[in-house]
Amino acid sequence: MPIFNYRARDGAGLAVAGTLEATGLDIARMRLGEMGYIPVFLKEGKAGKSGFSLNFLKPKVKDKDIIVFNRQLATLFSAGIPLLSGIQGLAEQMQNKTFKEILLKVSADIQTGSSFSDALAKHPKVFSELYINMVRAGEASGTLDDILGRLASLAEHAAEIKAKIKAATRYPKIVISAMLIAILILMKFVVPNFMAIFEQVDLELPLATRMLIEANRLFTNYWYALFVGVGALFFAFKTYTKTYRGHRQLDLLKLKVPVFGPIFLKIAMSVFTRTMSTLNRSGLSIVENLKICAEVVENIPISEVINDIEQGVKRGESVTATIKKSNFFTPMVVQMMSAGEESGELDSMLVKVSEYYDMEVDYSIKNIASLIEPILLAFLGAVVLFLMLAIFLPMWDLTKLAERG
Repeated sequence: MPIFNYRARDGAGLAVAGTLEATGLDIARMRLGEMGYIPVFLKEGKAGKSGFSLNFLKPKVKDKDIIVFNRQLATLFSAGIPLLSGIQGLAEQMQNKTFKEILLKVSADIQTGSSFSDALAKHPKVFSELYINMVRAGEASGTLDDILGRLASLAEHAAEIKAKIKAATRYPKIVISAMLIAILILMKFVVPNFMAIFEQVDLELPLATRMLIEANRLFTNYWYALFVGVGALFFAFKTYTKTYRGHRQLDLLKLKVPVFGPIFLKIAMSVFTRTMSTLNRSGLSIVENLKICAEVVENIPISEVINDIEQGVKRGESVTATIKKSNFFTPMVVQMMSAGEESGELDSMLVKVSEYYDMEVDYSIKNIASLIEPILLAFLGAVVLFLMLAIFLPMWDLTKLAERG
């Protein structure tokens, strides 16, 4: 997600500066407002540095840490333990030092008069916009313990989704890596032996063999340049995809890639419908819900569509009427949301859609090996065929030459 550098004024007029992550400039400006800041400067870029920092050595706050914190704080709060005491107690027990420091800062802000949601908003890299807005809704409605429980459930669902994405891509990564290693071994140890034989005879070599000889020569003499080139391309790719435009194109590509595209779309539909249902039950307005969902789906093209839906709702259109104009939302989502709006059971309909897509994702991942195996086997077959032609065709010619001699 793009990073934005900002300079702003807080409620007391003091200057503050920092970085935050957001899908776009408008979202970044909105998040600064929710933090109580008036932006003076806001621009997309890399996080600024002030001297040498060892922050990269600090342990990251994991999803598991936040899930456990939510569950424990909800239990303590519902048992009558004051919010501040609960946060301080959990901070002292926290094994993750980074999260412990953040919780202590949150408790210190609450002691100085900040609300829980405002204190959380100062740590956007740990607490998402969804998290902050739901806590704010829980504070307003007096149902903070229930909200924390729902947040834990959502975080668990998000962790499951991440695990499913890793599972979906693990098999092809292993196979492709093994193929590349095998090709490198052939180029380093096997091919040179044959090339030495072919170069000693006066024989017109086939095109495949000449290509293999040239590839082996480049690999042997310029391997360092090849590695530097690959590294430079990888760095350029990572740098480009950190920009809004590059990130958007990558997200769009994910949705169009054969085999994996439909899985990523189903995951996005599951996240959208489950989050929308949870937010509706939390008492937030439909416009606020859509703003948050646009962030949560973590896919810029789909986020843009959700932002368009939000604008349509502001104009007085129904959610379903606006969704129908989109190319991303599946007919099932449209039909179920339409039925939910008409019956007044939108929350339960959204949960059913999410559960359906969860099952679809599970099924797709279980069958991904059978779907991708033909593609990988075709590629492997092409590589093996090329190597066989390059090596055995001249060997065949050598044999016939020896028979004639």
